[in-house]
Amino acid sequence: ISTMLERDGQHYELIDTAGVRRRSRITEIVEKFSTIKALQAIERAHVVVLMLDAREGLTDQDTTLLGHILEQGRALVIALNKWDGLEADHRKQVKSELDRRLMYVPWARRITLSALHGSGIQELLDAVRQAWRSALTEFSTPELTRVLRDAFDSHQPPMKHGKTPKLRYAHGGGKLPPRIIIHGSRTDSIPDSYRRYLTNRFISHFKLKGTPLMIQFRNSENPYKDRKNKLSKRQMDKRKRLKKFTGRKSRK
Repeated sequence: ISTMLERDGQHYELIDTAGVRRRSRITEIVEKFSTIKALQAIERAHVVVLMLDAREGLTDQDTTLLGHILEQGRALVIALNKWDGLEADHRKQVKSELDRRLMYVPWARRITLSALHGSGIQELLDAVRQAWRSALTEFSTPELTRVLRDAFDSHQPPMKHGKTPKLRYAHGGGKLPPRIIIHGSRTDSIPDSYRRYLTNRFISHFKLKGTPLMIQFRNSENPYKDRKNKLSKRQMDKRKRLKKFTGRKSRK
């Protein structure tokens, strides 16, 4: 179901899916169609609100959907519905479990909701707007390069075959989600752990919230690699004199 919404001068198109059931429960054609439409809605959306049932926590099906959201590079807000129905101890348990299982998306805000009482709606929309702004962030090359050099000086990538990758400069590569392209040498040997380290440094510096950040490495080619060094006339004359002098000396 798609509907238009205007709130505080901001226009939204809300796409409410039928939800995705566990794969073992998908038996009817209509259920399979609903699942396909839900995945297509994720691809269309600029910001995805992943609605979780606070009583169940993060299910395996939720994790599968989250993986699809990240694969599409969508901005994300995690909403915990039916929060008001939980006891204090249960809430603490749910938060602890989410902290453990969502360590790989620390940038996604979590909002608690009550659809029954309508609480948390304004906070949810604020989080959506924040995610949208972050997803549209534009970077300047000088600032990106400064952050990159500071991160490199603080912690360098591990050596491979006795050589350390060198990172020279960075520039923006797009939006929705924001992308950063880093140029250097031997970048193909940089491990995923160092990519995550740089990602966290950029996210922290630019205060990004609610959006993934994509980093791409590119090996910078040496412009003089296949270029022969052409000598000037003076250098060639000097070489001839040196050869002539060396020849005379060897004959003696």
